Amino acid sequence: MLPEGGTHRYPITEHEPVWEAADFVRCGRDLFVTRSVVTNELGIEWVRRHLGPGFRVHEVQTRCSTPCHIDTTFVPLAPGKVLVNPDWVTELPECVRRWDVLAAPWPSYLPGSPMVHPQFTSQWLSMNVLSLDHERVLVDAQQTELIRKLKDWGFRPVPLPFDHVGPFGGSFHCATLDVRRRGRLESYF
Repeated sequence: MLPEGGTHRYPITEHEPVWEAADFVRCGRDLFVTRSVVTNELGIEWVRRHLGPGFRVHEVQTRCSTPCHIDTTFVPLAPGKVLVNPDWVTELPECVRRWDVLAAPWPSYLPGSPMVHPQFTSQWLSMNVLSLDHERVLVDAQQTELIRKLKDWGFRPVPLPFDHVGPFGGSFHCATLDVRRRGRLESYF
């Protein structure tokens, strides 16, 4: 985590647009992004221009010293509800400040889990969940405190053992690709 007043040192330059899709999450007509070790400001601006006026791109500031992928930082769960990393997010984009915010509990992994001491990823993959609809959320079965908080918040968590995907750099949100959606494109703001 960055010390108070610390600044990021990114390994990529601003000479050309660079981004990775996993640094973005879409919520209807709005996209949220974290600048990271694989996504630069020019990349974020390129996405804004490419999508045009039909979509809005909001940057989520992070205090993570080596940010990479938004789903360990900021996860929209349902209209009006967002899960955030309490260590890394201190200020939300203006458009979500009226939403209900759930601070993710500290990750809890069993002693034999490869995520106890991850080498190439963060233990905060614990908050990398996947919303199936406005109620059901896939969540790592070891994250009992997160499961409890989601239930208290009105969700129906679906616990699944998934921590062995973590060493490969991801969890539910990273390992899925929706190819067909039902309903129409919404604007939640």
